[in-house]
Amino acid sequence: MIRRILSRLRDEPRPLDSEAIVWAYRLFLDREPENLQSVREMAAALRTSAEIRRCFMASEEFSLHPDTHRRPSLIGNEKPMWIDEVEDPTEIARLLDHIARTWTGFGDSEPHYSVITDPRFKPDQVAQHIEDFSASGRDGVERLDAALARTGTTLGSDATCLELGCGVGRVTAWLARRCAQVIATDISQSHLALARQHLNGEGSSNVQFHQLNRVESLDTLPAFDLFFSVIVLQHNPPPIVRAILDRVFARLRPGGFAYFQVPTFRVGYEFRMEQYLREEFGKKKMEMHVVPQATIMRVAAQHGLELLEVIEDSYTGMRPGEVSNTFLFRKRNS
Repeated sequence: MIRRILSRLRDEPRPLDSEAIVWAYRLFLDREPENLQSVREMAAALRTSAEIRRCFMASEEFSLHPDTHRRPSLIGNEKPMWIDEVEDPTEIARLLDHIARTWTGFGDSEPHYSVITDPRFKPDQVAQHIEDFSASGRDGVERLDAALARTGTTLGSDATCLELGCGVGRVTAWLARRCAQVIATDISQSHLALARQHLNGEGSSNVQFHQLNRVESLDTLPAFDLFFSVIVLQHNPPPIVRAILDRVFARLRPGGFAYFQVPTFRVGYEFRMEQYLREEFGKKKMEMHVVPQATIMRVAAQHGLELLEVIEDSYTGMRPGEVSNTFLFRKRNS
């Protein structure tokens, strides 16, 4: 039985059938699927065994399963990554423009799926699953509060929050309940339009929306007490991430918190500007990038931020040879 399924999974160009998905539930989650509809939707969206593995291993249910045992993502003797330093504002703007065009396209064609790559949230299915999509945003705020509790710190209800990459407002709605004011930013105008519509439907009146079309536009925003960003920075080349964090940390109020996620290591990853411009520039695909911990720590130190916690998270699937981290910093008062 297993050999027959595996041989079918190796035929990568073909869509997978429902039997493969059922066995994935059994092997990864040790249970049967919720219903046949979920199986059919996953079979239509996942086309390779690697996609199935990533989908199930990235799920919270898999990470919390009592029998889940995994080796460390890294063993400690990995070679350093090569990442070009890009300081020229013109080149930074060129990179950001490329990312903006890509994500505006996603916002036009599959806005919800571009936020969470779950087949339930594809354009032809999202209407029947929109409540699940919206409810999932609560998890990010709960993780923030858990991190604050673990470090013995608190964020007042009168706080102003800057959310980087609000998408269609999935997490924004929950941040609006948690904070007095939310400054919601995104690079894609099409995503922002849907976010406004969603927050209006929620009756939220404490959210301002801003398009991040230049990194310099962050310099004009009001100061804030919380910086929040999850599954966003990873889609930007390292020079953009560094430039964004530099400006965000500068605008963070003394005593404020920076809570954000970004992959920090991947075996074999490199960013060479000339190669990137030649091979990737102009392609409309969901890019996944890495920013070393050392870079993040250095930029934070330059702005007087103290590291309270850094944990390995599951946002990118906890694949061997790759690390994604969630950081919690606090800016010193002096």
